[in-house]
Amino acid sequence: MPDTMTIAEAALATGLTTHTLRYYEQIGLIEPVPRRSGQRVYGDAEMRLIRFVLKLRCTGMSMRDIQEYVRLRRLGETPESIRERGDLLARHAAKLRDQLADLTETIARLDEKIALYRSIYPDEPVPHPSPAEPPTPAAAAKAPSNRRRHA
Repeated sequence: MPDTMTIAEAALATGLTTHTLRYYEQIGLIEPVPRRSGQRVYGDAEMRLIRFVLKLRCTGMSMRDIQEYVRLRRLGETPESIRERGDLLARHAAKLRDQLADLTETIARLDEKIALYRSIYPDEPVPHPSPAEPPTPAAAAKAPSNRRRHA
């Protein structure tokens, strides 16, 4: 990765659009980006922050909470800023752990259903028509109904 990037290069590197990068800067999600000859110049520090913001977004953290985190970060390494950032991230991590527990429970239920369905029809292959061939009228007549057999 080069020492500095243009906005187009930063967009390509992050998967964001140039418009989104400008918007993130405008609403305070990322620090104001230094400029050289009127052009934004993204260095290592800016790219690290953008990647961290993207990680937080990927976890479902709200834009408002990310803005608060960045605001606290701008305050520097004061004890209050560090404590508040830690608290904000701890609350979000707790929320993610709750979601993970819910997802784990849901996956277990899905696995039970899959096992049930496979135990009912253990040796019957599921017919799949070829994508190039439309089903014949006879095959269409034998097609299973859309009615639910097992909930």
